[in-house]
Amino acid sequence: MFTANAIFKGKLIHRRYLPVRHELAYEVADVLVDVDRLDELNSSLWLIGHNRRCLFSIDDKNHGRGDGTSIAAHLRKLFETLELDAPIKRIFMLCYPAVLGKVFNPLTVYFGLGADGRWLGVVYEVSNTFGQRHAYVLPVEDGNRQRAEKCFYVSPFNKVEGEYRFNIERTAGALRLNIALFEQDKLKFAARFEGRETPLTDRALLKGLARLALQPIKVLSAIHWEALKLYLKGLRPTGRPPHAAYVITSNVDRTLAP
Repeated sequence: MFTANAIFKGKLIHRRYLPVRHELAYEVADVLVDVDRLDELNSSLWLIGHNRRCLFSIDDKNHGRGDGTSIAAHLRKLFETLELDAPIKRIFMLCYPAVLGKVFNPLTVYFGLGADGRWLGVVYEVSNTFGQRHAYVLPVEDGNRQRAEKCFYVSPFNKVEGEYRFNIERTAGALRLNIALFEQDKLKFAARFEGRETPLTDRALLKGLARLALQPIKVLSAIHWEALKLYLKGLRPTGRPPHAAYVITSNVDRTLAP
């Protein structure tokens, strides 16, 4: 499925179906990296690094509990909660890199691979603009599909209810990630990321410099701009329920203490 670090450049599409219809599409770029070999970025590349000052970086403090715990160590503990029949051998993370130390990742996806390269488990790490984070730790079902009860306040226009349905499609040179939110078996919201793959190199980072460098600003600006448009369409924010800074939901029906 994945064998090496890469950049996935493509389009992020959001479609809201209920109670009003709304759609947005933005060009984005994600990096895919092996979490056990993050430190190798520091010796092999100039423009991106791990836990060091660099134009682009992946920093432990921006993921997981946000306390600087090693990403690799944290993810291995999360995957252990799934009690899988086969062990996780490699973990790749798909995320936006920090730009001069600044980043906002609405979603970071971690893929747990077995010895044969198949996906065995996936962690969907969701962050909101209120400084909170929630990790959905899920086994991979037939067809690379997963389901999870929604447990986290993300959009102020969606209540914390319903079911997420995830689907991952991997083809030669491309990746498609689909997330759908259903409420009472009615499709309320769908998000899709479609990206084309290129090796993670300094040259590729330079070619994507404008897109990557402006991404933190673009992501946060887009969130507030789209919220304004939804408000003008008649939607009103819902109350934000209590939620710890970091919570883990493992194996669909178990919530672990932060």
